[in-house]
Amino acid sequence: MNSAVVPLSRKTEVSATVRDAIARLQMQYVHAIDNDEIERWPQFFTEKCVYQIIPRVEYDQGRLIGVWFCDNRGMLEDRVSALREVNIYEPHVYRHIVGPTEVVEHSDGAYRTQTSYMVVRTMSDGAMSVFSAGRYVDEVMVEGDAARFRKRIVVTDSARYDTLVVIPL
Repeated sequence: MNSAVVPLSRKTEVSATVRDAIARLQMQYVHAIDNDEIERWPQFFTEKCVYQIIPRVEYDQGRLIGVWFCDNRGMLEDRVSALREVNIYEPHVYRHIVGPTEVVEHSDGAYRTQTSYMVVRTMSDGAMSVFSAGRYVDEVMVEGDAARFRKRIVVTDSARYDTLVVIPL
């Protein structure tokens, strides 16, 4: 596996309905996290799904060992429960800045996409820092005008984290 993703042929077209559904999914995903509506987060995934956070160096070398790994929506719901009820951590919030989503492939009913992101973390005392930057490598299922992630691999540019990743990226 390599970080380079080959874009779609110029002859391949993606309908406006599909592009809008994918853009809406991306927007709703980050707003749910950033606005502390984390209970909505699992709903953006199909029942059988993959969510993974992995450093770029590991991703590029095909070593798919990362910070997080969930392979179904139930595991995502467990993460939300742990976040709300079990985990103890210094209060903080995220603010995502995402670039435009590029559709790089369409096969087996899924759209493979990539989207650059940056997350600014704000601590309870107001201190802000860039917490993570990288890209989302996604497989998105689109039915009508609705889209859900079948797979979201968060490829972080850095392998360093100065605190536990409690909130999804």
